Amino acid sequence: MDIIIDKIRLHAPEHAEAFIQWVQQVDYASCPDLPSVLRFDVVRAAPESGCDFFEIIQVESLAAFQRDMQTPVFARLVARFSELASVTESFSGAALPPGFQRHA
Repeated sequence: MDIIIDKIRLHAPEHAEAFIQWVQQVDYASCPDLPSVLRFDVVRAAPESGCDFFEIIQVESLAAFQRDMQTPVFARLVARFSELASVTESFSGAALPPGFQRHA
Protein backbone atom coordinates (compact mmCIF):
# COMPACT_ATOMS: atom_id res chain seq x y z
CA MET A 1 0.00 0.00 0.00
CA ASP A 2 1.25 3.47 -0.89
CA ILE A 3 0.28 6.70 0.82
CA ILE A 4 0.15 10.16 -0.77
CA ILE A 5 -0.01 13.31 1.34
CA ASP A 6 -0.87 16.63 -0.29
CA LYS A 7 -0.69 19.97 1.51
CA ILE A 8 -3.51 22.24 0.32
CA ARG A 9 -3.78 26.03 0.33
CA LEU A 10 -7.09 27.73 -0.47
CA HIS A 11 -6.95 30.47 -3.11
CA ALA A 12 -8.88 32.72 -0.71
CA PRO A 13 -10.05 32.30 2.90
CA GLU A 14 -13.66 32.76 1.82
CA HIS A 15 -13.41 29.50 -0.16
CA ALA A 16 -13.23 27.42 3.02
CA GLU A 17 -16.95 26.68 3.32
CA ALA A 18 -17.33 25.82 -0.36
CA PHE A 19 -14.21 23.63 -0.22
CA ILE A 20 -15.44 21.70 2.82
CA GLN A 21 -18.87 21.18 1.27
CA TRP A 22 -17.31 20.00 -2.00
CA VAL A 23 -14.99 17.55 -0.19
CA GLN A 24 -17.82 16.08 1.86
CA GLN A 25 -20.42 15.88 -0.90
CA VAL A 26 -18.41 15.32 -4.09
CA ASP A 27 -14.78 14.39 -3.47
CA TYR A 28 -15.47 11.64 -0.92
CA ALA A 29 -18.46 10.39 -2.93
CA SER A 30 -16.25 9.97 -6.02
CA CYS A 31 -13.78 7.60 -4.34
CA PRO A 32 -15.71 4.39 -5.19
CA ASP A 33 -15.22 5.32 -8.87
CA LEU A 34 -11.42 5.36 -8.41
CA PRO A 35 -10.53 1.68 -7.91
CA SER A 36 -6.98 2.32 -6.68
CA VAL A 37 -8.14 4.41 -3.69
CA LEU A 38 -8.32 2.35 -0.49
CA ARG A 39 -8.87 5.26 1.93
CA PHE A 40 -9.10 9.03 1.56
CA ASP A 41 -9.23 11.68 4.27
CA VAL A 42 -9.07 15.46 4.13
CA VAL A 43 -7.91 17.14 7.32
CA ARG A 44 -8.23 20.78 8.37
CA ALA A 45 -4.65 21.76 9.21
CA ALA A 46 -3.60 23.42 12.44
CA PRO A 47 -2.87 27.15 11.95
CA GLU A 48 0.91 26.67 12.33
CA SER A 49 0.99 23.97 9.61
CA GLY A 50 1.66 26.32 6.72
CA CYS A 51 -1.37 25.05 4.81
CA ASP A 52 -5.16 25.16 5.16
CA PHE A 53 -5.89 21.44 4.70
CA PHE A 54 -4.03 18.27 3.85
CA GLU A 55 -5.23 15.07 2.28
CA ILE A 56 -4.09 11.55 2.99
CA ILE A 57 -4.70 9.10 0.16
CA GLN A 58 -4.04 5.41 0.67
CA VAL A 59 -3.79 3.67 -2.68
CA GLU A 60 -3.29 0.15 -3.94
CA SER A 61 -0.17 1.37 -5.76
CA LEU A 62 1.11 4.61 -7.23
CA ALA A 63 0.89 3.09 -10.73
CA ALA A 64 -2.78 2.19 -10.23
CA PHE A 65 -3.50 5.68 -8.91
CA GLN A 66 -1.77 7.19 -11.95
CA ARG A 67 -4.21 5.22 -14.13
CA ASP A 68 -7.15 6.55 -12.11
CA MET A 69 -5.82 10.07 -12.60
CA GLN A 70 -6.44 9.67 -16.36
CA THR A 71 -10.19 9.10 -15.94
CA PRO A 72 -13.00 11.61 -16.57
CA VAL A 73 -14.03 11.28 -12.90
CA PHE A 74 -10.62 12.46 -11.75
CA ALA A 75 -10.55 15.26 -14.35
CA ARG A 76 -13.85 16.62 -12.98
CA LEU A 77 -12.47 16.53 -9.44
CA VAL A 78 -9.32 18.38 -10.47
CA ALA A 79 -11.33 21.04 -12.32
CA ARG A 80 -13.38 22.01 -9.26
CA PHE A 81 -10.49 21.60 -6.82
CA SER A 82 -8.39 23.98 -8.95
CA GLU A 83 -11.06 26.67 -8.69
CA LEU A 84 -10.85 26.60 -4.90
CA ALA A 85 -7.34 25.56 -3.93
CA SER A 86 -3.87 24.38 -4.91
CA VAL A 87 -1.60 21.61 -3.75
CA THR A 88 1.49 23.33 -2.34
CA GLU A 89 3.48 20.21 -1.51
CA SER A 90 3.03 16.54 -2.22
CA PHE A 91 4.92 13.49 -1.08
CA SER A 92 4.36 9.76 -1.11
CA GLY A 93 5.75 6.52 0.17
CA ALA A 94 5.04 2.96 1.19
CA ALA A 95 3.44 2.19 4.54
CA LEU A 96 5.40 0.09 7.03
CA PRO A 97 3.17 -2.83 8.00
CA PRO A 98 1.41 -3.74 10.14
CA GLY A 99 0.69 -0.24 11.49
CA PHE A 100 -1.86 0.36 14.21
CA GLN A 101 -5.50 1.36 14.27
CA ARG A 102 -7.70 1.48 17.34
CA HIS A 103 -11.27 0.43 16.65
CA ALA A 104 -13.73 2.36 18.77
